[in-house]
Amino acid sequence: MKRLIKKNFILMLVIALGYFVYINYIKDTVAFKVIEEEKVIVNKYYVYGNHLNIEGSLEVSDINYEDIYLTLYSTEDKDIKLKADIEDNKIIFTTSENINEGIYLDNLERNDYYMFIKLSYKQEESEDKIYKYYALKNNTKYKTLDYYTLSEYNNKIIINSDNDYPTMMLNVKENEDKNIYDITIDPGHGGMDSGAVNGKYKEADFTMKISKRIESNLKKEGLKIKLTHDDNDLTNNETLDEYETHGRAVIPNEVKSKYTFSIHINTNNSKNVKGVEIYTPANINYDLASSLADSIVNNTKLSYSTNKLYKVSDGVYTHNFTETEIDTAKKSAREKNRNIYDITTNSNYLYMIRETGGFMTGAYVDNRNKAKVGENPYYDSNIGNETYLIEVAYMSNQNDLDILLNSINVIADCISNAIKEEIDKKV
Repeated sequence: MKRLIKKNFILMLVIALGYFVYINYIKDTVAFKVIEEEKVIVNKYYVYGNHLNIEGSLEVSDINYEDIYLTLYSTEDKDIKLKADIEDNKIIFTTSENINEGIYLDNLERNDYYMFIKLSYKQEESEDKIYKYYALKNNTKYKTLDYYTLSEYNNKIIINSDNDYPTMMLNVKENEDKNIYDITIDPGHGGMDSGAVNGKYKEADFTMKISKRIESNLKKEGLKIKLTHDDNDLTNNETLDEYETHGRAVIPNEVKSKYTFSIHINTNNSKNVKGVEIYTPANINYDLASSLADSIVNNTKLSYSTNKLYKVSDGVYTHNFTETEIDTAKKSAREKNRNIYDITTNSNYLYMIRETGGFMTGAYVDNRNKAKVGENPYYDSNIGNETYLIEVAYMSNQNDLDILLNSINVIADCISNAIKEEIDKKV
């Protein structure tokens, strides 16, 4: 009997020791990948909103592959199918043609993910495939990137190339920084800058009321919201700086928010122009912009704007600098004795969209006019906010103004609902 007890004790001890070794030394061990000699050259990578995009090339002897993926590898492959073309015997690939699509980062589990390009090849007389893996060489000036997820996930993601392969990787860990926000709301104008005016009505009064209600609505949904300024931040003799520390277009990147919504009321010399306009960056998926416009139009008496300039679809507009506008901006700079910025047709015309989005939206306010204009320290960043400027209605149109006066809370709720629906789609 004693011998049987001793045997059982030893067996239990072995099982316990085996479990301890498995949990602490085997379970999370990542099997080493066999990597091909050729390197993937990454010439661009960025995070816009909460999506990672990577562009690059791979030169291999056999370009007759079947499929190409970007693989995130921890203990198993997480494959993202890529768009690719063959140019000069090179595979040219991108994760997405739209800057607000690509690899959704927020719901990645905490772990280390090594990134590879994975090519699949068919085998003759077999249904099995051959897979080849290629490490990513970061050929950009951005050697690391720190991204903070929505507060619901509360993660910090570090992108770097400091690992055993070496290749680019994602290190996903718990975020310990409490000064991180999900969304920035920018009440247009304020202080001595009243914005558009119609009689006793000022744009800044409407935009603050709408912004505060959006803030309240989204906070109830568990989101962390940052206002660029609040009711009593500005006196009638002050305006909020656009740039420098805590500037209007700088705050979104200071607080690492994923989205920015700038709230405005429109005006026009013609009293007949009316309706909702949502302004966006270029090269995006326009679903959220359309949802914002649809939500307001379908739940109020406001209509889609009658303005046709820069129109993409009903209620949705994109305005990048034209060559004529670039020439005008240069002429204005010379007249004001300022240095000329590097403005291109990839630069969004609206500074709240342009300067919050890094190089992806053509931001250009560097330090060359620091004393007169200020500086956006994030102008050349490869991480940016997905930003929309919402022109709710036209104050210059009496019908729009009447609707605005009677439906201001409903309008704010429409915007809040579209934002929340967009975030819920990603969960």
